Amino acid sequence: MSQNLLNLTQTSESHQFTFTPQQSKAIQQLKEFLISPNTFFLLCGYAGTGKSTIIIQFIKELLQQGKRIALSAPTNKAVNILKKLAAQHQIIEVDFLTIHQLLGLGMVRKEQDKVLEQTNSSTLYLYDIIILDECSMVGRELWKWIEKGFKQTLFNRKKLILMGDSAQLNPIGEKRSPSFNVIERAILTEVVRQPGESPILDFITNCRSFVKNQAKTSIFLPHSQYKKGDKSNGAFKVTSETMLDYAIKTIKRKFALHPDCFRILCWTNKRVDYYNQIIREQVYGSTAPRFVPDERLITKKPVIAPDGKTVILPTSTEFTVKEVEISQHYGYRVWLLKIVTDEGIMRQIFVQHESESNRYEAELEQKLKSAKRNGFLWRKYYWFKDDLFAEVDNCFSLTVHNSQGSTFDEVGIDGDDLFTRLLVGNDESRKQKLKEYHRLWYVSGSRCKKRLLFVAPQLQKVERLFPRQITLF
Repeated sequence: MSQNLLNLTQTSESHQFTFTPQQSKAIQQLKEFLISPNTFFLLCGYAGTGKSTIIIQFIKELLQQGKRIALSAPTNKAVNILKKLAAQHQIIEVDFLTIHQLLGLGMVRKEQDKVLEQTNSSTLYLYDIIILDECSMVGRELWKWIEKGFKQTLFNRKKLILMGDSAQLNPIGEKRSPSFNVIERAILTEVVRQPGESPILDFITNCRSFVKNQAKTSIFLPHSQYKKGDKSNGAFKVTSETMLDYAIKTIKRKFALHPDCFRILCWTNKRVDYYNQIIREQVYGSTAPRFVPDERLITKKPVIAPDGKTVILPTSTEFTVKEVEISQHYGYRVWLLKIVTDEGIMRQIFVQHESESNRYEAELEQKLKSAKRNGFLWRKYYWFKDDLFAEVDNCFSLTVHNSQGSTFDEVGIDGDDLFTRLLVGNDESRKQKLKEYHRLWYVSGSRCKKRLLFVAPQLQKVERLFPRQITLF
């Protein structure tokens, strides 16, 4: 069996695919990993270097060897992208689940915080090889659980292949994901497609070069990139008005049946709310109820079941509203939403009715005072504050962080809002801010498959921040 794995072909007539020398080396390293005593392997590469191509071909060969494989990611959205990718290549004999589902993890309340805990049995034992995509999103806490889970399977020699891009955003509030510290690895740096073949990829590659640039005064300021006479693929500089008009027209025409047709990406929640409000009014009318059937929404925090423990919808989960009712929940008037996730899971959630806002805030203040007098009441206070009601919103526009792990046909980027990242964080160096700013551009651009519209940062803002020492792209 091991010898067969070592003899996997680098050029396969059955798949009609030839690897580049760098990809062939990565394949060889993966094969050697499978027969090594090591548990973790990192396949790291930028957009366009062929990570997905390699792993798809590799999975096909492994399935021929009878290996049991799970394709995983930190979010449901990223798992769904893996499902689509596998379906495109007729791969059906694998399982798809989030890394949390695989390890049996859930968020559990501990005083004022929610932490990851084992809430169900791990299913690692069912698989020989687990492939974890989007590993840049794996934070310290989740990584500890991954290490613990695989340590318990050492006797059975389970293998974890991590896939990621070190130029993407770090986990929120953390430095680089610890998954990038895995020693056994293959690094892909060569963009496979030729310059000019994909203007979008050229744009993304330029963004990435600034992420890797160590200079303190070089800033990425994008310009349009597209093939002459062909505007079906590329990056296009537009005004915010043009981008918003295009978003409204596209979303009205396609969003209901194809929600990944277009999204506007921003850095701040304030700007996201601005776009969502305007677009919703154009789609449903200014007099529409707060929620309507067939509306697509996203969770802004985990949605907790009435038992106060079970997470029924994780943060940043998109879903479709099927039915809307006015109801009562713990004495409060609420919107009762019957919803369905992209995986077909039906749920019932409660959103506080806007007419109850003042009463709720008054009771919250009272519970805070009670908890300060009696420490045993803190748990009840935090349940009332964080878990009683679901918080949801439209998803025509998203923060870049929420978009990570997603892919859209077309994307709008509010570059002026991304530039705001350079104006905050007094405890950070200019170099740190620039790196994060460039990562925002890189992640935003790499969400797009076909066409990208961007609003450039206002030049006067740039010149104020970088007087006479700026290197422009």
